[in-house]
Amino acid sequence: MKELRHRFSSGFFVTMALALLIFGSKNSPVVDGFKSGVSDFFVPVLDLASRPFEAADDFIEWTQQVAIVFSENKRLRAENDSLKQARTKASQLAIDNQRLKRLLNVGEGQVNTLAAARVVSDSDSPFFKSVLINRGTRDGVGKGKAVINEDGIVGRTITVGASSSRVLLATDINSRIPVKLASGGLNMILEGDNSAYPKLAFLPLGEHLVIGDLVLTSGYGMVFPPDLPVGQVVAINSEGIKIKLSAKLYNLNYVSIVGYEIIRSPVTSGGDPSLKEINR
Repeated sequence: MKELRHRFSSGFFVTMALALLIFGSKNSPVVDGFKSGVSDFFVPVLDLASRPFEAADDFIEWTQQVAIVFSENKRLRAENDSLKQARTKASQLAIDNQRLKRLLNVGEGQVNTLAAARVVSDSDSPFFKSVLINRGTRDGVGKGKAVINEDGIVGRTITVGASSSRVLLATDINSRIPVKLASGGLNMILEGDNSAYPKLAFLPLGEHLVIGDLVLTSGYGMVFPPDLPVGQVVAINSEGIKIKLSAKLYNLNYVSIVGYEIIRSPVTSGGDPSLKEINR
């Protein structure tokens, strides 16, 4: 009985399949209507069946977005708190700085760009590091003026003609530039030694530097304005503390000559004698 039932069902399905193939190949309107009816029936069913999966995917994506937003919000809150603290500290330092300036009658520094110049030649000597530029007294350039470029300090003018000037580079053995540590304001002197890496001198006892420390001009000496990029510490050994300059002195094309001066307000009569002495 079971074998007969199996044969009957197999024959039935084979017959139905052949019938569908025959009628389908003839493009019968009945078959086409049947196909359309089957499609119309199953498409909504399949659409309805897929909705729970789509909803699950949307929920998973939503939870992931919420987690990302929560993490980013936490990070931004911490960063905001840090910035508020830094702003408060900076404001207090600015107030203290202004109070000290008023107390000592220290004026603000004024920086003037005297001229832009092109480098026309260099000394090409292992014992004398300098370059010649095409600006002089006719352009307002004087002796002892700071020379810089877009990367940092270059040197200072040592001889000035009517239309040209000789610039002593920061790497020359005769160069001495007051500098400071960017992180703590520690004052030192940058000394050239005719190598590509000048060294720091007069490091106070008990102070230590590390590789990567940034160095800026201090403004002392009234040649270089303060806070100009100088370079960073690249070596600390028996030869001293070596600095890699920010400016590429071996590839100079254009430079700027700048003047720097401090503008002090006049001291009123009857003021503190010590302040008069400072201004003197």
